[in-house]
Amino acid sequence: MGWHFGPIADMAKGDIEYDGDEFARRAQNVANLASMPWEGFVDGSYQDDGHGVDTDALAKIADNPDDFEQKQQDLIDESQKLATVAEDKDFQTSRAQLSKVGKTCKNCHDDYCAE
Repeated sequence: MGWHFGPIADMAKGDIEYDGDEFARRAQNVANLASMPWEGFVDGSYQDDGHGVDTDALAKIADNPDDFEQKQQDLIDESQKLATVAEDKDFQTSRAQLSKVGKTCKNCHDDYCAE
């Protein structure tokens, strides 16, 4: 997701020139990817579960499945909205929606991702 999110975030910040077509393409890719990561978050796969895999996924995901699932859905929903508004190639609207998507990422990472 970062491969697509990074450049549109850079456009939103003014670090690179805004390209409406490129923003829309990458926004659609973020929306397509938003529902994919979650199958990797299964019991026994979290940090310190003794499985020998290096992960930043905190074990408290298993303690709060409803909250974790809501955060997943928030990302999916806000990413879909981003893809929709980006089609109009209105920079301000796209930038505002991108901020909402970024907040959904941050909310989940703040609660469930190791520093």
